[in-house]
Amino acid sequence: MADTHDIQSWLNGDQFRSKRFRDQYPLIALITALIFVYILVGYLSAEQQKHLTDTKKEMLDAKFRYMTISAQLTNTTRQSQVIEVLRTNGSALQENRIPPTKIK
Repeated sequence: MADTHDIQSWLNGDQFRSKRFRDQYPLIALITALIFVYILVGYLSAEQQKHLTDTKKEMLDAKFRYMTISAQLTNTTRQSQVIEVLRTNGSALQENRIPPTKIK
């Protein structure tokens, strides 16, 4: 019968009004606040991780765009490519076959 009385006192809220339980209110409030802070920090951490992942993807895309443009520039500025473009445009410029010399 004592177990039924204990269960009924919890269900009725009598245990929450007892002196022993009221003395624990500050501790319960602290634990509740810490739980909310823990959840908030977890949420902010997940958002930060998502932002970091997105930034890494953008940086990788920019790196590949740079490499593509750099390769195209290297290809178009080669001597053989410049000569070919001059020939197709009908330019009178000719390739210099004499190596450069240093004037002292």
